[in-house]
Amino acid sequence: MALPLPAGFTLYDWMELRGFTWKIENEGYEYAAEEYAPEFETAELKAIAEDDDPRPLRRLVDDHEQAMDTWQEQTGWDEVDRLWTAHQREQKERGEQHLLWALHPGVDWDGGAYSTAYESREKALDGIKQQNELAEKYDHFTPFTGRLMHRREPGGDWTVVPIEHSP
Repeated sequence: MALPLPAGFTLYDWMELRGFTWKIENEGYEYAAEEYAPEFETAELKAIAEDDDPRPLRRLVDDHEQAMDTWQEQTGWDEVDRLWTAHQREQKERGEQHLLWALHPGVDWDGGAYSTAYESREKALDGIKQQNELAEKYDHFTPFTGRLMHRREPGGDWTVVPIEHSP
């Protein structure tokens, strides 16, 4: 189980900061700040990340470096990995919540409610067509055997619809 988080952080914000520090370790601060700035959800942290002055974000990272290391060590790598995977899934879903069509691979898959989301039914069907064409061309691809999903409003619940007779 994850340990309590510092004041002012949601789990989403904490994982954003954790991911950002991993990028800093691999890419350097300047590049990470330009290409992978954290997308916090709380207003105070969002203002820091969006500030043109890089010093507040750097200070936030520096001020929480020890807390992150302690949290990660005491939480354990397996749990941190599980939380990071869940965070990445949530990031994807937040970024695609406006899309109304999606494909689920139809197998035992723990990647979330869907694998790929689309703007329209036609684009989702094209995704199925492309998958099937790849399966015909290459042995390591398999034909699409999954489900076509639709929701009536952005961020709504997904329902499975027939591939041939969807709205």
